[in-house]
Amino acid sequence: MLHDLRNLRIPTARLLLRTFSQNDLTALVSLVRQPEITTNLPDWAMTIEQCEQWLAWQETNLVRLDSDNPAVPLAICLPDGELIGWLGIWPKPSVHVDSPEVMYALSRTYRGRGYVSEAVRAATQWLFGLSPLPQLMAVVKPSNPDSRRVVLRSGFAASGTVRCDDDGWFDYFVLQRPEAMDGCPPA
Repeated sequence: MLHDLRNLRIPTARLLLRTFSQNDLTALVSLVRQPEITTNLPDWAMTIEQCEQWLAWQETNLVRLDSDNPAVPLAICLPDGELIGWLGIWPKPSVHVDSPEVMYALSRTYRGRGYVSEAVRAATQWLFGLSPLPQLMAVVKPSNPDSRRVVLRSGFAASGTVRCDDDGWFDYFVLQRPEAMDGCPPA
């Protein structure tokens, strides 16, 4: 089932998750220049031009969500609209697992406050409410204990290790669909 993402807003107690826009360019460039982000996510080390292209592509190609095969990037914002990070749920073919991956990044200024766990819980609950997906997954570099804590606090269970074709071995985590949602029709 397709869902319109253009005006998507997912509020939490302290955050707002929303789709990206061209207005996010300056904040996105600032984020992708932080080594705390690009060390663990080297693909996100982008130039201003690459950020412009990425935002344009998002606005053009990801205006609809296929809840059976999700690919959704979300801006993590403070209630005043300040972009402080991002969260994505999409396929990760290089891991050879059928479940979509949940990934995230947060500005160094806002780390250690539980924002990412709050955002992950809200985004995964929203997606499970729209989709029949049985589970989601996350992969974490063994050298990244902070990210490990995020996925565990977000309800994921450690499920061993998995090899990513281009990046080596990762700790592997699974978030099962909540039982209360089993059998419920998609929203």
